[in-house]
This record gives sequence, C-alpha cells and structure tokens, in this order.
Amino acid sequence: MQVVKEQIMRALTTKPSSLDQFKSKLQNLSYTEILKIRQSERMNQEDFQSRPILELKEKIQPEILELIKQQRLNRLVEGTCFRKLNSRRRQDKFWYCRLSPNHKVLHYGDLEESPQGEVPHDSLQDKCNLEMSCLSWEGMFIFIAYLTADVK
Repeated sequence: MQVVKEQIMRALTTKPSSLDQFKSKLQNLSYTEILKIRQSERMNQEDFQSRPILELKEKIQPEILELIKQQRLNRLVEGTCFRKLNSRRRQDKFWYCRLSPNHKVLHYGDLEESPQGEVPHDSLQDKCNLEMSCLSWEGMFIFIAYLTADVK
C-alpha cells in the first residue's frame, strides 16, 4: 500500500495536466522503479557517510580484499580452457592453464578438445615455476600477476 501511495505522490509532483498524463506517469513508476528510487535515496542519505559506517567499512575492507584474493586464486587453481588460434586464425585446438594448489607452479598445455571438468596437473605437458618469474613468457601470464597480486 505504501508503494501505491508513493506512486501517486510522485506522479502528482510532476503536475500532470490531464488524466492521461497522470495515468502515464503511474505506469512509468512501476513497483521495481519505486524500489530503485528508494534505494538510490537511501544511498544518498548522510547515514552512509556517518562515522560508525565509515569505521565499519574501514574495519572490514581488509577482510573483503583478502576474500577477493582467495576467490581469484581458487579460480586459478580450478583452471581455465582457452581457444587456441592457429596461423590461419582458426580455433581448432584448446589451451588449458591451471595453478597448482600450493600456488607456486603454473601448469599449461595444448588439448585437442575442450575438457569436460578439471584437467589433472600431470596431463598438462608444460609448467612454469612462478617463483622464477616466467610471467613474461610471450605475455601469456600477465593476468596471473594481476590475479595473484595484492588487491588494492
């Protein structure tokens, strides 16, 4: 009932000159639109800039950043399959990359077909010790540096 009241009040604030314009404004102010407006107004309130909110944000930010970092590392450990382009720009093979569970070795290799599920580390023919700085290898692993770096 509050949403209907708010729809009517907001439609009337535009001062429609006819009943058709009023009905049109009501249709534009759907339930989801009213919820979006309310949320936007709440976010703009000074309460979110209050000292307790800012202190809480400052306190939990390191935990959130660590969680993001762990999620990124977990995704790398799961591994990812990429399409590999040949010299004619055809995508007929696949390339799989996966980080070891100890986060020290990157396993990668070519595959004939897209894998169904995880590819075991020992089935990937190439590996790179991340402690030995092989991230520059043809620029392929730059994203690893980004994903494993400290989140700021």
